[in-house]
Amino acid sequence: MSTMPASLTAARVAIVSGKGGVGKTTVAAALAIAAARAGKNVLLAEMEDREAFAPIFGLRKLAYTEQTIAPNITGLTVEADEALVDYLRMFYGIPTISRALMRTKAVEFATQTAPGLKDILLIGKVKEAESRRHEGAHVFDFLVVDAPPTGRLPRFLDAPRAVVELVKGGQIRTQAQGVLDMVTDPKRCQVVLVTQPEEMPVRETEETIETLSKMGITLGPIVMNGVWPELRSLGKEPEAMLRAAASDAGEDLSDDAIRVLAGVATTHARRARNQRKAMKTLANDVSLPQIELPYLFTERMGRPEVEQLAQILSGCVS
Repeated sequence: MSTMPASLTAARVAIVSGKGGVGKTTVAAALAIAAARAGKNVLLAEMEDREAFAPIFGLRKLAYTEQTIAPNITGLTVEADEALVDYLRMFYGIPTISRALMRTKAVEFATQTAPGLKDILLIGKVKEAESRRHEGAHVFDFLVVDAPPTGRLPRFLDAPRAVVELVKGGQIRTQAQGVLDMVTDPKRCQVVLVTQPEEMPVRETEETIETLSKMGITLGPIVMNGVWPELRSLGKEPEAMLRAAASDAGEDLSDDAIRVLAGVATTHARRARNQRKAMKTLANDVSLPQIELPYLFTERMGRPEVEQLAQILSGCVS
C-alpha cells in the first residue's frame, strides 16, 4: 500500500466524492489549497448550494458568480437554476426570458422532471469552466469539484450519456456530448474517492469503484481520511507500563488516572488496528493507491486544520 501514489492532479478536473460524513468537502478544500500552493490557478466548485466551503475560507457564503476566495483559488457554488440561465443565454441568447423563468416554478419543474437535466446543468457549468480559454491558454489549470456523495455519484456522472442516448439532436444533445467527452477523458477528468478506514465506508467505496469502472470513468488515488496513529504495544499489563512511563517522566499519577489512561490507550490501539485491517482489505480488493490523512484531534475543522491536510496532499500534486 503506497502513501506516495499517482498525482491527484493527473487530470485537469478532480471530482471529489465519498460516503456522507467521511470528510470529502474538507479533502476537496485541502486539495485546492495544495494545488494553489504548487502555483496552479484553481477553481473550487461545490454542487447544489451546499455552503460548505464558505466557513473554511472565512466567507459568509459562496455565490454562483466566480470569486477569489484564496490566493490562486476561485470559488463558486453551482446551482441548477442559475446554470439553466447560463445555458439559455449562451445557446439561445434569451437572458431576459430566462431570468423571468427563474421567478416561476418552470425551472424547478424542468430540472426535476426531465431525466438527467439537473445533473447536466450542474456538471455542464464545470465543463464550461474547464474548457474556457483566454488568449489561447486555459483560464483554470486545475478544477476541484465537491460532487454529490457516492450514493448519487454514478447517476450524476452518467446523466450526459443518458441524454445523448435519449436526445437525437440539437443544443441539449451537443451540451450533453461535450460533458460526456470531458468526464470520460482521463486527461481531463478523474474521480477522487474519499473514505474512512472503517468497514461500511470501505465497502461503499469498493462498490462505487466497481460501478464507475464499468462506466469508463477514470479513478484517481483513494484518500483515506481520519487515520488514527498507531500505538506501540502496551503489552498484557498496560497499567504497569503506563505507571512506569509516568514515573520515568517524573509524574505521580493516581491509580484511577492510570486506569483511565490504560482504557483510553487500549481503545485507541484497538481502533488503529481495526483501521489498518480495513485499509489492507481495500488495498487487496482494489488496485488503486491510497493516500493517508491523519485523524485530527480537534473540536472543529477550520482553516488551520485544512491547511495541515493540504500540506500532506502537496506531496501528491504535480
